[in-house]
Amino acid sequence: MSRIVRYAIVLAWLGAVPAVTISTVALANQCAAQCYAQENACRRATKDSPRCGAELTRCLQSCRAQR
Repeated sequence: MSRIVRYAIVLAWLGAVPAVTISTVALANQCAAQCYAQENACRRATKDSPRCGAELTRCLQSCRAQR
């Protein structure tokens, strides 16, 4: 679990962060996990093509835009 998620959970437990924030963080983490899974598949399929890194960057930027 990332440090951000743990921090959000602790703050939510303390009542400092609304539950919506936790779900937003969880969705962002899920999106990022999908990006990394796609990157791993790309690297396996293309034998470490640099294109995979560019696709990962675009994917992570789209996750960030969704927040």
